Amino acid sequence: MTFRLAWLGIVLAMAGLPTTLHAYCVGYDKSWSGYRPDFYSVAQEFRRSDFVVEARVLRESWIGDDGKPKRLRPPFQNGASRPWGFDPYMGAFYTVQVTKSFKGHPPHTIRLFSENSTARFWLSKGGKLVAFVSREKFDPPIGWQWTIDTCGNSKESPYPRRMIRRILAARRKG
Repeated sequence: MTFRLAWLGIVLAMAGLPTTLHAYCVGYDKSWSGYRPDFYSVAQEFRRSDFVVEARVLRESWIGDDGKPKRLRPPFQNGASRPWGFDPYMGAFYTVQVTKSFKGHPPHTIRLFSENSTARFWLSKGGKLVAFVSREKFDPPIGWQWTIDTCGNSKESPYPRRMIRRILAARRKG
């Protein structure tokens, strides 16, 4: 009887959880010492980024928990079509070809890492994007990699032309 009541309590508690989790976005955290209301503005993200580029997605490569390439094998968490959170993958590398640079001197191709968590981003092979690229340190065995901030302004096509205008304005201001 006690077991059934405990199980019922767990089920009821889980029913109240949101069905979609969102990444923690440090820039929105007013308790963070570096908090600024405009943290995710195009101008601020432009300043923080190593590169700001227009690019095309060439390849997606999934990485297992051991840090080595791993083929996707469903089923995935909650019946999703791709890994999410608790599936046995560290994340994915997306190889993108830079077609235009708004900031910095990026290599012709960049490997962007998207960790398998609520902070992940999805890119479509062949898709175009505007990316604010920076280096971040991930858990071993991944280490330091190029990535994009999922809370920021990086967008897959079709991206608003007004964003390009804002990027160009941020570039003029330096």
